[in-house]
Amino acid sequence: MFFYVSRIIFVVVLLPFVCLSGFPQEQTSRDRKAQKFYEQAEVALKNKNYTEALKALNMVIAEDPRFIDAYLLKADIWAEQDSVAQQVGVLEEAIAIEPEKLPKLYYSLGSSALRIGLYAKAESALKNYLKYAGENAPFGEKAKQKLAKATVALNFENHPVNFEPQNMGASINSEWDEYWPSITLDGQTLIFNRLLPPYDNYSKDRSRYQEDFFVSQQVDGVWQPAEPMVSINTAYNEGAQSISADGNLLFFTACTRSDGWGSCDIYFSRKKNNRWTEPKNAGAPVNSASWESQPSISANGEYLYFVSNRKGGKGGMDIWRCKLKGFSDLGSPMWGAAENLGDSINTSGNEMSPYIHADGEMLYFSSDYWLGLGGTDLFCSRLKNDSVWTKPRNLGYPINTYKDEQGLVVNADGNLAYFSSDRPGSKGMDIYYFKMPKESKPSPVSYIKGKVFDKETKKPLCAQVELVDVDNSKSVIKGESCSEKGEFLMCLPLGKEYAFNITLPGYMFYSKNFAMKKVKAVGNPYLLEVALDPIAIGKSAVLTNIFFETASYELLNESLAELQRLREFLLQNRTVKIEIGGHTDNVGGVEYNQKLSENRARAVYNYLVKNGFSSDRISFRGYGYSQPVADNETPEGRALNRRTEIKVIQK
Repeated sequence: MFFYVSRIIFVVVLLPFVCLSGFPQEQTSRDRKAQKFYEQAEVALKNKNYTEALKALNMVIAEDPRFIDAYLLKADIWAEQDSVAQQVGVLEEAIAIEPEKLPKLYYSLGSSALRIGLYAKAESALKNYLKYAGENAPFGEKAKQKLAKATVALNFENHPVNFEPQNMGASINSEWDEYWPSITLDGQTLIFNRLLPPYDNYSKDRSRYQEDFFVSQQVDGVWQPAEPMVSINTAYNEGAQSISADGNLLFFTACTRSDGWGSCDIYFSRKKNNRWTEPKNAGAPVNSASWESQPSISANGEYLYFVSNRKGGKGGMDIWRCKLKGFSDLGSPMWGAAENLGDSINTSGNEMSPYIHADGEMLYFSSDYWLGLGGTDLFCSRLKNDSVWTKPRNLGYPINTYKDEQGLVVNADGNLAYFSSDRPGSKGMDIYYFKMPKESKPSPVSYIKGKVFDKETKKPLCAQVELVDVDNSKSVIKGESCSEKGEFLMCLPLGKEYAFNITLPGYMFYSKNFAMKKVKAVGNPYLLEVALDPIAIGKSAVLTNIFFETASYELLNESLAELQRLREFLLQNRTVKIEIGGHTDNVGGVEYNQKLSENRARAVYNYLVKNGFSSDRISFRGYGYSQPVADNETPEGRALNRRTEIKVIQK
């Protein structure tokens, strides 16, 4: 069970238990009755009869309230049962009897108080331990480390962030535990884990429970009742999943399967024709002989982030990533080398539950090492370049508490975060959402959502959809419109200008420009219905991302992305011959615009010929402002009229 397994991993690190009953003491009381009860408590404890042992110790204390060993043994019993609040109370009673005699009591009190979020009490107790135990204190270094944690946690608690979590309601949450949410880029599909009992529904043995995936769709702002993902779920555990931005690729964790590489591996399934394919092992180097889990796929599909305890890491659990280069002809993912995120993120402790936001730069994760409020806290860090991250930032109190926090995701515009919690009002673990505090928000992103279909038959098409950064001609996102409805969904980060192309052999080239450099806030997403024209003589297409200097025919570097896609169009359709047409607005004389349009068309022609295409396949012509497509009386209309087109002259 991936959520609960991760909690067990941390408990070994966090337990501050120091056996107190072994401290040098007389272990006797002058009160014979008290001593007798104490001996009875020891016998009960050996037999692990904690109730009787505590009952006997209460009788000891009633007889001899200053018998410190009775308090110490009682504290041990509460610690053994992980009842930390009761342990703290008993330790305070013991310290009150002889405040300076047993410094280790302060260490245990401070450690235990830190575990349950009593930061002021922990800070005071640890300071007293260092004061009374002296320079050679046996737990001196550990006490200093815990004191630093208590001080930092107290500061967080005294400066809370705005946090008002809202339960997602009965459509998502049930009487069982729900956790580990993941959400598509458009915020319309939520996938999560549900921990279910065996089919007989009577078992109270949680070790027999299993994790399954459930999915809910948002319709008109309302989450619909969640349904099991029957094509993915098995009789075993599936968990810790990540859904791609377009909802068509799912990575998840499964353990001890026959095709596994290690104890737990990452698997994947692709949605085709509205059905999920049979899950397969994601393969090396994502998986190894070690433990791999908790994948997070970037919105552009370029990187898969995941957790592993493989060799070469910085500590226990580390966050790694692999570049997804595509899928083979057999449908298997092709990976680059596994990269450790390095000292900026990973430590000698445990870093878990990575979530890379749709902006491709902000990483949210949990850690039990970076200073926080105890347990595992949630942090965020921004990618500065290809491999260096900013210093992790704690999301603050009360998002983080003394408990373990992990498994958080954030929507596209960065306003809402989703997580799971067993806070009051929950039925076990429930899924909540909250408004992300400003200081922890990622860069907002918009998205393009649309469908591609044949202009003549109206039938949906499976075309390649690509977003390219015009500044460097690098592909930002590649996708397909291969759903049953020819739909696609892709991320549109702010702050850059993009060439957007849709290509399919046998169809005309489709080009659109998204100028997002000056856009600072997310507005409405871009919704497109793209009717692709089958290639035919006389058909034309506008090359939206061909740019020239003002009043010049010199091609700008920003045109390179579109020119490269035009080359690919010609390579895909090798029998097609085209004419490059240049068009202008009506600013300037007829002769001036005629010459300018011809020279601009020639510039594109020259590029193609220079890059290996025969002049027999390509011609060019300038049309001046003789063929406007919009009114030349407005700036917007003139911009549309200044264009470069291709026209099919032979199929």
